Amino acid sequence: MLDKITMINLVWTAMIAVMLTATVTLYQDKSQLADMNYPQVTGRYSDLSYY
Repeated sequence: MLDKITMINLVWTAMIAVMLTATVTLYQDKSQLADMNYPQVTGRYSDLSYY
């Protein structure tokens, strides 16, 4: 029988592996949305007469 520390380490490692797998899976689905073009927002103004 495994002791408490070993069981905690195994459960912790399994949780990290599951979270990492879920993160990679979710971001692979969102990478297809990165191809969409959005208008660029800039802070430039063509009329600087207010200075």
